[in-house]
Amino acid sequence: MLWISERLLDSISDSKTPQPVMAVVGMREDSEEALLAHSAELIVIAHQLQDPGNLGTIMRTAEAVGASGVVITANSVDPHNPKAVRASMGSILRVPVVNMSDGKGFLGKCKQRGFQTAAMVLNGKHSLFEMDLKKPTVIIVGQESSGLQGDILESVDLRVRIPMAESIDSLNVATSAAVILYEAFRQRMARS
Repeated sequence: MLWISERLLDSISDSKTPQPVMAVVGMREDSEEALLAHSAELIVIAHQLQDPGNLGTIMRTAEAVGASGVVITANSVDPHNPKAVRASMGSILRVPVVNMSDGKGFLGKCKQRGFQTAAMVLNGKHSLFEMDLKKPTVIIVGQESSGLQGDILESVDLRVRIPMAESIDSLNVATSAAVILYEAFRQRMARS
């Protein structure tokens, strides 16, 4: 234990009114194998997300539905960003989170293991409510401003949309992830 002054604590904290205690800890390293072997068989890929609050919320929702974990692709916000950690409400400490440089390669491994892959897109061919989410599933959500594009979108089995009123053109990425994750949770509860 090391005692420091309030002034130093204020200077190293990103909060305006920090708690009077800080800790330095090593980050847990989760593996893609652990995700693929997890009994829930429900994985979320956060592809190039930029907002730490969105990423933290997705981690928290993944824990709430009992998902296997969250994969974060290259060029995404750091899951250990203080805002992401706060938004996760501690889920980052309990849910496996894996940084992945090759999202397309990981999708290939998932497919080899029998996972269906579903990308959340605005103009998806399939409605969320037409999907069988009881199957082993990988859900991919994309960057806030541009969504999913390129290689990763071409690699998925299903392009999925969330039905919504005509007056709305899109939902926040964390909200979209929550909607599909809770539909998976609902379907899986019904089979029990």
